[in-house]
Amino acid sequence: MQKLMKEKYPERETVPFREDLSKGTYNGFDLDPVFMARRASFWNVPVEEYEEKISPITGIDLSRDIVLVFGEDECCRANLSFMIGYLKGRGYRKPVKVEIVDEYDLTLKNKYHIDFEKEGILQE
Repeated sequence: MQKLMKEKYPERETVPFREDLSKGTYNGFDLDPVFMARRASFWNVPVEEYEEKISPITGIDLSRDIVLVFGEDECCRANLSFMIGYLKGRGYRKPVKVEIVDEYDLTLKNKYHIDFEKEGILQE
């Protein structure tokens, strides 16, 4: 999906989130050492390898506007939910745009934004 995003929207900076949080367990929305150890154990990889895999998310610039683009499957729904909780937990207060797309051609299926200050999801 990231390759397709770069081809279709070359002006956008994309950050991959290749984690399937619909499988295994995690506790909360913080990418702390406990989270990293649990997820690394689930995927049967060293913690350092898992930390490298997730580094695009841990290094995200929270001063910028963020658009979350995900597909509709169970994995994407779980990852979207995680990212919203993660951003909120990190103190991100700007409205977050969410785009739900077809995973094969990026056709827009739904679009809304989440306003953390107003604690609401608003359709566009």
